[in-house]
Amino acid sequence: MLEHSRARRPRRSLGAALIGCLLLTFAPLSVIPAAADPAEEPSIPEGAYAATGTEVAGGSSIAQATTIEPGQYRDSFETGPDAEGEGGTVKYYKVELDPGERIHAAATIAAPAPAEGIEDSYGTRLDADLTVVTASGDSCIADSEQGIGDPSTGAGPVTATVLSGALGPEECPGSALFLRVQRRGEVFAEQPLPMEVQVAVQPAGLAAGQPSVTEPQDDDGASPIAPADAEPLTPGRSLADPKEVGPGSVVLELNPGQSAVLSIPVELGQRLRWRTEITAAPPDAGQMSLRVHNSARELVPVGGGSWQIGAVGDIAGGGMPAPLALGNRGADDSGIASTWLPGQQRVIITRLPRTVDAESEKPEGSEPVRLILTLEVEGQAQDSEDVLDLGRDDSTLDWQRVAMLAGAGALGLLGIVLLTGGVLVLRRRG
Repeated sequence: MLEHSRARRPRRSLGAALIGCLLLTFAPLSVIPAAADPAEEPSIPEGAYAATGTEVAGGSSIAQATTIEPGQYRDSFETGPDAEGEGGTVKYYKVELDPGERIHAAATIAAPAPAEGIEDSYGTRLDADLTVVTASGDSCIADSEQGIGDPSTGAGPVTATVLSGALGPEECPGSALFLRVQRRGEVFAEQPLPMEVQVAVQPAGLAAGQPSVTEPQDDDGASPIAPADAEPLTPGRSLADPKEVGPGSVVLELNPGQSAVLSIPVELGQRLRWRTEITAAPPDAGQMSLRVHNSARELVPVGGGSWQIGAVGDIAGGGMPAPLALGNRGADDSGIASTWLPGQQRVIITRLPRTVDAESEKPEGSEPVRLILTLEVEGQAQDSEDVLDLGRDDSTLDWQRVAMLAGAGALGLLGIVLLTGGVLVLRRRG
């Protein structure tokens, strides 16, 4: 009996140890948030805006909110509002903060552009509603801007941004704040659409200073510069994954519904200027838009917006109303106040689908439009540290997770091998 008991003990220990090793090996998988399933989303035409970011699934209530850190995320929002404009998928995300910190958040939604054009609309075809609340559901917003883009047409990305109050008893009590994101608009209301959610954290007591100017600078645009490459540039298709360029000119070619997203570094003491010149376009080519977002996706005024595409040789241009300065946030002029955050500035150009009558089978003027985009950075750069915590690059984060899982798996397998070897030694001794 004694010999039988000794023979069984190693087997029981081996089973328990194997289970423990497997738990240790796969336990890191539990810390990765569950990703949304975008399988039912409509396909995105080539060249259209393509939502990008770390996959995440927001919660359906404050209590179920998914915890996220500074960074760029992609979620799938199931449905839009009903015919009366009510409803629309709502999701919550939790952001843990230290006292005095603030959230700079943005939500960007995009739908595939209808290839044959869009009908006239007086309502909101596509939009994202974004707010910040405390654990008790109270709003905690210092500033916000909704409907950045073309929500009345649903063409291209539409962005909402918000700046929270400071975490603390005087403004936003609690240990965390919550993003509430809602899908709005009738476009593809019965199908899931992707939503990009970006979070940046502003440290407590961020120094301000004085505005760089007292009056906004008028600007007709950058000086003409010949592009180094006559062939069209392949641009980025998402604010989360822009194509980085330097000062100079590039050639872009856009079909209806296509977006081109570029980024260019602009530091404190500098300002961005731009110029577009049409080099090829069909008659009645429709409209295009140009907007600039800072690294927190907040809209930066540069004299852009939407306008009718003209004939070959048509020129448009503009620039920031002031050099970037942290003190601009306190300026009386709203345009100057919006030019404050240094770093990558994202330039997005969208060619809107043509507006057509419901009876039209195919719009005219759908051939590609080719243009030269010139970006100019004016002024001497000033030394500055990172102003906001924007999180890590998605690819870096993913590789770190892969490395963590691979390391944990290797350790677990090593433990199993060592344990198995020890058991075999004990059996031989027995």
